[in-house]
Amino acid sequence: MHMPSTNPRAAWLHAARQPLRVDQAPRTAPGRGEILVRNRAVAINPFDGIVQSLGSLVTPWLRYPAVLGSDLAGEVLAVGPGVSRFAPGDRVLGLALGVEKAANRPVEGAFQECVILREACAARMPPGLAFEQAAVLPLAFATAACGLFLSGHLGLRRPSPDRVSPACGDSVLVWGAATSVGSCAVQLAAAAGYRVIATCSAHNFEHARSLGATACVDYHDPAAAARVVEAIGGSPLAGVLCVAVGAGGACIDVAGRCAGARRVAMASVPVSLVDAPLEAQFRWNLGRLPRLALGFAGLALRARLRAVRTSSIWGTAVIHDPWGARLFEDFLEPALASGRFQAAPRPLVAGTGLEAIPAAMQRLAQGVSARKVVVSLPVPMTASDWPAGTAPEYTSASAH
Repeated sequence: MHMPSTNPRAAWLHAARQPLRVDQAPRTAPGRGEILVRNRAVAINPFDGIVQSLGSLVTPWLRYPAVLGSDLAGEVLAVGPGVSRFAPGDRVLGLALGVEKAANRPVEGAFQECVILREACAARMPPGLAFEQAAVLPLAFATAACGLFLSGHLGLRRPSPDRVSPACGDSVLVWGAATSVGSCAVQLAAAAGYRVIATCSAHNFEHARSLGATACVDYHDPAAAARVVEAIGGSPLAGVLCVAVGAGGACIDVAGRCAGARRVAMASVPVSLVDAPLEAQFRWNLGRLPRLALGFAGLALRARLRAVRTSSIWGTAVIHDPWGARLFEDFLEPALASGRFQAAPRPLVAGTGLEAIPAAMQRLAQGVSARKVVVSLPVPMTASDWPAGTAPEYTSASAH
């Protein structure tokens, strides 16, 4: 088991539109149903930069100072009361809830060396899976499952981790299949027995097919929506998961033209928000926010005219569903162990240590294809390296 050699550190966000600053973090013991994890890798999501730059526009509940980050992989240091699934030394991946409204605690943010995880939001890693690879999964997996299976979204039948579901004949469209959310969605829909139609760049077709897509369409094609409808053919369309920025209109058009459920679950926005500056935002806000509002209004009108039901996905909402709350334990952990689920896409390691996170966020904002930006965290001292009686103590966590 690894223990931190000094006080653990975190990349703190002291206020919206401020840079991250690496500084000491409190040592916090896991409470009931929680585990303490020593991070070995964290992944970067577009949402991290959006929260940093737009603040109350997206997370008005967030208390500062805050610790951002949702995706991590590492080793369990300690377990709290009532935890039976994990023991110190276990290698785990986990969904960190530091900026989630129901948690809103810096000790639960991923961008730090030691993090508190909810037991329900963690899964053991199979042998041979690298920390950097495992870190690509948690939020993307939760977001894809939320959009595909919860009743407020597509409400599809659910997959089993230990068997291949029989094919039902219905199709599911994943628009943006090479993204991290899309990569998980293709696998989940295929595992549930659906025929998966995927859109992505042509050079990522093999990636999508390796995950279970039965047909691929290049979304750069001006006739992409028509080609998707052709690929779906006469099979009922069970639903559309829209991941790519600006693709909502095309997804609504496809759903409106096919037989079956006219439902589109969106994990995307009409215009990109990842390039919002930290300072001097007035001109950016003046140009981008009206386009965002008009984009959403246009999608609502389009959906009404097409008689298509749309919904916006908040990825961590899956943990508040009785089935979703067991998703990491009942599906992800055994599916990874059996090889039925892949940690995809591949990680793009953009640096080492907490100090590398700001540059990694900038790298993501520049755009990646079939990759997820990851930061490695250095290996700490082992427990045997500590002089007798000098290992750090951990104070009790504050109440949720």
